[in-house]
Amino acid sequence: MHATDTDITRMTGAILARYPARATSLLPILRDIQTELRHVPRQAMCQVGAALNLPLTQIQGVTEFYAFLSTEPVGRYDIRLSDSISDHLLGSRELGGYFAERLGVQPGLTRADGLVRFDYTACTGLCDQGPAGLVNGYALSRLDRNRVDQIVELVNGEIPLTDWPQTLFAVEDNIRQAGLLLNDTFSPGAALAQSLARGATATLEEMTRSGLRGRGGAGYTTAMKWQFCREATTPAAPSYVVCNADEGEPGTFKDRVLLNRHAHRVFEGMTVCALITGARQGFLYLRGEYLHLYQPLQAVLEARRQAGLLGCNLRGQSGFDFDIHLFLGAGAYICGEESALIESLEGKRGVPRNRPPYPVTHGYLGCPTVVNNVLVFRKGLSQR
Repeated sequence: MHATDTDITRMTGAILARYPARATSLLPILRDIQTELRHVPRQAMCQVGAALNLPLTQIQGVTEFYAFLSTEPVGRYDIRLSDSISDHLLGSRELGGYFAERLGVQPGLTRADGLVRFDYTACTGLCDQGPAGLVNGYALSRLDRNRVDQIVELVNGEIPLTDWPQTLFAVEDNIRQAGLLLNDTFSPGAALAQSLARGATATLEEMTRSGLRGRGGAGYTTAMKWQFCREATTPAAPSYVVCNADEGEPGTFKDRVLLNRHAHRVFEGMTVCALITGARQGFLYLRGEYLHLYQPLQAVLEARRQAGLLGCNLRGQSGFDFDIHLFLGAGAYICGEESALIESLEGKRGVPRNRPPYPVTHGYLGCPTVVNNVLVFRKGLSQR
């Protein structure tokens, strides 16, 4: 049953009320509309554009750019099977044919009754437990014919996802050899306390001595990036800290495991970066395929706020204010590139920027911005 114009207006208005009326809210708003209406209709685009003072062309461009948004209804159950090479090797293509046959729908299409859509998607970050897929954005692991039959029965029975067996959604870390770095103990707040006692300048000097470099391929010195951002920060151009958790390379799932097991360390690394750069706001950009981590990470952030590790006057230091916001992507591999990620945070299509200037001086909202990936923020605390 399709939503009426009145329904669309009401539901879109309720979603808009959850967010500040600014362009940076665009992608979260569109994600919520997609979730509730199962697509982003033109009527909702016009309503969002009016509320955020954005042109319809931008709203439509963003909607059509991200794989997890759609201008056409995708049904109550949106099922996507990973099409990465690792899943191919585990028989995903044959399983996909069986899946489509049992559902009675061709890949890429919504079934005639509007209940379900089946399609292939890029790597879901579950390469260690494939064939894997997604249903309404939530991870489905270790798929086989028995699990497919079970899912088809649940779909045809119109069983809500909340009532599906949790075994279908189980995601394991699969660490076989933890080693020293994954086995060491960590007390939330300890590294931050040491950095505050040492001072921002001395902490930056220690970062320099550690030789820590970026893990994104360029191998850029982390301390130098943080120093450039610190020097560019002014009252008129405040700095930001961004953790890039939008890994999307086939066969890659390190961020998924680190965020599940070591989120406190990642967030603490971001907070130490804020101490050095003077940032008051941080973002963790989480790839859309890791929707299952969103609520657990929110719980960690709230625990840190309750412990005085995020918020105002951290560890009793007047003026040291810093908080972190989770930002969920919507299916765009290119957003793993730092400037495309920043564009996405700003409510735009994730298109890389021409450089220079670089994000450390002209990043989020044109302000100095540190962008490092999960490994850097976690590993930085291990080397200090």
